[in-house]
Amino acid sequence: MTSEAMMRDDARLEQMRATLAVDGYHLSVDEAGSGFDVRITADPGTCADCLIPKQAMASMLQAVLGVDRDAIRLSYPGDADDGSGPDLTEKGA
Repeated sequence: MTSEAMMRDDARLEQMRATLAVDGYHLSVDEAGSGFDVRITADPGTCADCLIPKQAMASMLQAVLGVDRDAIRLSYPGDADDGSGPDLTEKGA
């Protein structure tokens, strides 16, 4: 997929970041090949299990990042911290 095909909506991405930050979460997005590595982390004391289900978050990110859900590798607080983050397809997405 070319960079032109991935039409990331930076304004909406910043809105998501701001919304998550209010509750103590941080969103990082890195372009990786034809997709994105998306990591959400939590401040100390923030509920690591209180985010919406990954499927719902991936659907929101799909529209913002302009890619299919299978091109988004999403990790949440509490996921195994091996640096790669789990792929949604591994969890029956």
